[in-house]
Amino acid sequence: MPYFKKYFYCFVLAFFFLETNLQAQQLARTADRHNYTSGALIQERPQVKWRFQTEGQVYSSPVLYADKIIIGSCDSNLYALNKADGSVFWKYKTGGEVRATVAVDQQVVYFLSADGYFYALDVHTGKQLWRFKTGGERSYDSWDYFHSSAAVESGIVYFGSGDGHIYALDAKNGKEIWKYKTAGIVHASPTVTAHEILIGSFDGYFYCLEKNGDLRWKFKTVGEHYFPKGEVQFHAVAADSSVYFGARDFNSYALKIKDGTGHWVYHQPGSWISVPSLAGKQLLLTMSDSYSVLALDKVYGGKLYEPRIPLNTFSSASITDSAAYFGALDGVLYKLDLSKGTVSSVFQTASSKLNRSNFFDEKDKLRTGLDEKYAHDIHKLFTGYLQMGSIFSTVWIDGQSLYFGSADGAVYALE
Repeated sequence: MPYFKKYFYCFVLAFFFLETNLQAQQLARTADRHNYTSGALIQERPQVKWRFQTEGQVYSSPVLYADKIIIGSCDSNLYALNKADGSVFWKYKTGGEVRATVAVDQQVVYFLSADGYFYALDVHTGKQLWRFKTGGERSYDSWDYFHSSAAVESGIVYFGSGDGHIYALDAKNGKEIWKYKTAGIVHASPTVTAHEILIGSFDGYFYCLEKNGDLRWKFKTVGEHYFPKGEVQFHAVAADSSVYFGARDFNSYALKIKDGTGHWVYHQPGSWISVPSLAGKQLLLTMSDSYSVLALDKVYGGKLYEPRIPLNTFSSASITDSAAYFGALDGVLYKLDLSKGTVSSVFQTASSKLNRSNFFDEKDKLRTGLDEKYAHDIHKLFTGYLQMGSIFSTVWIDGQSLYFGSADGAVYALE
């Protein structure tokens, strides 16, 4: 065989091996939602490498697969962007907003759309391979920002639906393997371990299902005066023998995966617990109305530190060896120093630069009179916050780069 043919053949084989052996990529990087990246080299003040503008708000989080950043938009499109320059490889139009984050495995992209269909696309071309019809999507309230993001593991794709079910589909052909009915909307994303599917529902229960769809146990949250159901809105994180999640009853729960018995509970007065992430022995919790990020001892649930931020956070923190990155409703990307427990801002969206002063004064405090300005309607106020290019995306970290979307419709790459 001539040398150039031999080397070309080896290159093709190496590329094929790389493509077919990439680990499944999904929200928070893995099916157990650990969201940890080792060896990241993020600059103190990363700059915009590129910015891509969609035609709708972006709540979805980016997923990196090979050279593609894949992310959905409320313009009903799923986009595959070149991670180097933000150019479009392909886009796929659905019949509804794409608020879920994709899972990618074996060169197939899996995601849920607000049109009530769950899609599987070819990662290279964006061509539809199959789609599955659920009972339909619906919104719980104004703060129900996300749809369930799929987890894929061992040839099965799992997700929740607005029709109240948790689904398991054959990843190859979309055939339903099983579904489990809850009593509420399921917009939390499933957390998958070696033997369990762990997921909460707006009915206020947290469920542990066997891989065959049978219920092992379910846990009822305590509930709270204004939120008596104790709705479980966001995904959990699992580690060792425990699962950690937050609820709208202002509690963070640590349960034993084996039987659902309590490990510990932490109460945060006056604020929903948003999303947990693990940083070694620290459990990091992004918070809603307490305007903070909270670090707990993951074994005993004791508070380690709680630095303040200016506004609510509804995404999870992305963890590196020394820091965690997360965005907030004020359109600012923040960095948490894991050893010092301090927070600093590292980037501000274009819309935040333009509109943040409408909501914050010179001392970085929320302006007085906002309630009157928005006619004492908290729903209108939170809609107003979106003018700041709020960051709902969970940041994807890749080497020196950070990728995320914002509510002004932009997808950012920083470096």
